[in-house]
Amino acid sequence: MDELLSLIHKYDPYYEMADNGATWRRGSNIDRRIRTLVAQLRAMGHGREIDALLDEYPNLISCPHGRHALAQ
Repeated sequence: MDELLSLIHKYDPYYEMADNGATWRRGSNIDRRIRTLVAQLRAMGHGREIDALLDEYPNLISCPHGRHALAQ
């Protein structure tokens, strides 16, 4: 959960619209890592904690896809 919280604090929901390739890659990597961690943590039984984070961090919705990074 510590790594997930660290990544949440680094998350830029507008990375997909970045003109800079390095910024886009960084945002894409963080987004992908969050989604991987969420799947692993949910499988380990941490679904309630992650669901609580959905409400606590509503800005984790990537644009333009509109899918929350913590959602299943």
